[in-house]
Amino acid sequence: MQTKDGYELGIDDAELAEHLQQIINQQPLNEQRALIKVLSAQLGFSVLDFAAALLFVYKPDADTLNNSAQTVNTNNLRSRTTFRSVRYRLDVGSQHNVCKEQIQAVLIEESGVDKKRIGRIDIRHNYTLVELPDGMPADIFQLLSEATVADRKLALKRVKSNRRRPREA
Repeated sequence: MQTKDGYELGIDDAELAEHLQQIINQQPLNEQRALIKVLSAQLGFSVLDFAAALLFVYKPDADTLNNSAQTVNTNNLRSRTTFRSVRYRLDVGSQHNVCKEQIQAVLIEESGVDKKRIGRIDIRHNYTLVELPDGMPADIFQLLSEATVADRKLALKRVKSNRRRPREA
């Protein structure tokens, strides 16, 4: 089995992927997600770091991605990787005395999204527009909708694209 990044997964890795998929699809993981968020915020590690550490606990001596033939430079990979983002509207703005850092902190804390994947934050008078990664799970969307900044709920709403069709001559 090959991943979208071109890595070849061994048989054990395919079984692990299938097992993880079953757990995610069948188990309510809300308590585990909440614990990871708290630990992530307290210790200053990303959610991905925690996932890697938990995988190490599960499979400490294995090379989970059989990539011995090629070494990946993660800095180059990050710079070439572009993430699709979606624009959302938050019900807080400059009239509520919020700043970008406050909004960014809540987004990171509640959703676990990497700081680098939060796009432009545009604070308007009574609302804010923010770009977040595409494909947000429904439970994270719900958490963000109910999260508060400056004692106001974010009330997150997806903003539809405002692309105009080119005029015909």
